[in-house]
Amino acid sequence: MLIHNVSGCTSGSSDLLFLDVDGVLHPVGADYSFSSRFFSHLPLLEELLREFKSVDVIISSDWRRAESIEQLQRYFSADIRHRIIGATSQIDPNVVVHHRRQLEIQAWLDGNGHSEAEWVALDDWPSSFEPGFERVVLTDPQRAFDQDSFQELRSHFLRFATGR
Repeated sequence: MLIHNVSGCTSGSSDLLFLDVDGVLHPVGADYSFSSRFFSHLPLLEELLREFKSVDVIISSDWRRAESIEQLQRYFSADIRHRIIGATSQIDPNVVVHHRRQLEIQAWLDGNGHSEAEWVALDDWPSSFEPGFERVVLTDPQRAFDQDSFQELRSHFLRFATGR
């Protein structure tokens, strides 16, 4: 069992955030040549991760196909990098499946001994999850991770902390 102290820290295994990148950490269509927009919403997410130290991050974005975990960790602040602990495997893109990202997340959970973990996905792609799926915070791809998504994700993290 995971035990949370007052500051939100845990002992034992962690809670998990499955993180998409495009449409979440920066708006879709961001001009990546301008670093001010590239990963422009990451500081807001890191603020929340600093508040909830029990949450580790799994990359569920297509970025996982082009960059290693070590490369992806470099986008994060030094105090957060070690909490980027893995990436989901990709289901064969030639196979037609419904709710692809949800299935990839479940496969990661089952394959890494975290079937019972508390988790939430942060994504901008609703068709990757069952309609009404409660473990996803959907961002507007043009606005990315904004104050509304921040508050919704924070409520999931609070549920993790009080649900034990």
